[in-house]
Amino acid sequence: MSWVTSIWGGARAASVAAAAVLATLHAGADPARLDGLQPAGHDAVDPALQRFTAKVTGVKPADKAGRIATLRFEPIGPGMAPPMPNDMRGWRLTFIRGAMFAKTLWLESNTADELTVRDSDPSLEGVIEGDIVIIELIDPKLVDPNV
Repeated sequence: MSWVTSIWGGARAASVAAAAVLATLHAGADPARLDGLQPAGHDAVDPALQRFTAKVTGVKPADKAGRIATLRFEPIGPGMAPPMPNDMRGWRLTFIRGAMFAKTLWLESNTADELTVRDSDPSLEGVIEGDIVIIELIDPKLVDPNV
């Protein structure tokens, strides 16, 4: 039995040592030391960046040309509330879940529960209920109110 005890004792000592190393590394990681940027997901993001997350609740029918340009949504996440009409005009729309994952489009207009993309952007064909989007005001100086 002494060899079993020594094996378990050695394994336990190794686990304690690994935990101590991880705790030291974690304590040394300071996410606030990125020149005022805070980590969010895998990117450092300016905390002043306006963003909005939403779940798709449906899409409007295609137009005569077969293009779908409007989706219906509901806000998700802490602090998210329906936006005012055209508050997000010119904002970037990125799909973070669904068939259009990682596709980026730009908003032409919005209501409290609908988003419409620019005519120059691709159709929203393939978007379904449950897809998740993030809408961001990347640079307010680049947003043209006449778009």
